[in-house]
Amino acid sequence: MKREFPFPAYPNGWFAIAYGDEVAVGSVSPVEYFGRELVVFRGEDGGVRVLDAHCPHLGAHLGYGGRVVEDSVRCPFHAWRFGDGGNCVEIPYAKRIPKKAKVRAWEVCEQNGLIFIWHHAEGLAPEKSIPVIEEYGPEGRGDYVRARWVVKSRMYDMGENPVDAQHFKYLHGGVAPDFRQVGDGRGGIRNEADLGMPTPRGDVRGSITSESYGPGFGIVHVRGVRHTIIVMANTPTDEEHVEVRFGYLQPPTDDPKLQRLGDAMIEELKRQLEADIPIWEHKQYLTEPLLLPEDGPIAEYRRKARRHYTGEFF
Repeated sequence: MKREFPFPAYPNGWFAIAYGDEVAVGSVSPVEYFGRELVVFRGEDGGVRVLDAHCPHLGAHLGYGGRVVEDSVRCPFHAWRFGDGGNCVEIPYAKRIPKKAKVRAWEVCEQNGLIFIWHHAEGLAPEKSIPVIEEYGPEGRGDYVRARWVVKSRMYDMGENPVDAQHFKYLHGGVAPDFRQVGDGRGGIRNEADLGMPTPRGDVRGSITSESYGPGFGIVHVRGVRHTIIVMANTPTDEEHVEVRFGYLQPPTDDPKLQRLGDAMIEELKRQLEADIPIWEHKQYLTEPLLLPEDGPIAEYRRKARRHYTGEFF
């Protein structure tokens, strides 16, 4: 049965569509996000472009058989080429290029090893940039331990999860955190809380800090057993599904025991996310939930998250 949601499917903001190393120079790949077929390619200059997938000539899909030529993608059907801004830069057999010979180009940002596109329902330009994660890369903690899920839900509903204090205890077996909300100095929203983490030797006191930079990108610091950073990059693929892309970072170590602890912690964090999925996929969204003070700042999340949407909430 198709669920009805009283809010729009697609928020506005930056959204990840791939890891950078998944798009090599000269490669062309079809992807689907926001209910649209897209093509992503990396030109010979190293820059990534994302275009609507279908050639305006006779509708061929640029991601199936298309080839990179210099900094453009060539249609496999009649060799029309599309470059920056989605403009047609060559029709090899034509004397002139029609003004309407172009496809939609999406604004792209490559940051922290991820490729993001900008989505706004009204076509407005980006308001903020993606912050740099200092811990990522060769000067920090190396590459991510990567995990990916596709969830049948919508982002506005799923976004309540990090501030739903009691579910940490009753669903995940931890301790319900008491969140404190502060500014992070980089244009995001930060929630901080102390957190107890169960281990075979008893609970370990730690903390959790979540930083939100819009609905599609967030950073969580989990301290305790071993400091772990979760880079959350979630993107709607269509009106019913969200791609959840998590990257985990930990400090490098030569200590095998610490490495095993870190590996176990990442597996536990993955397990917790996977416990959330059946809840998300089968819950009913309530516009007037029976919230308690101990539940955490869920109502505040709902109020602030609305600013990322264009369209009516029912």
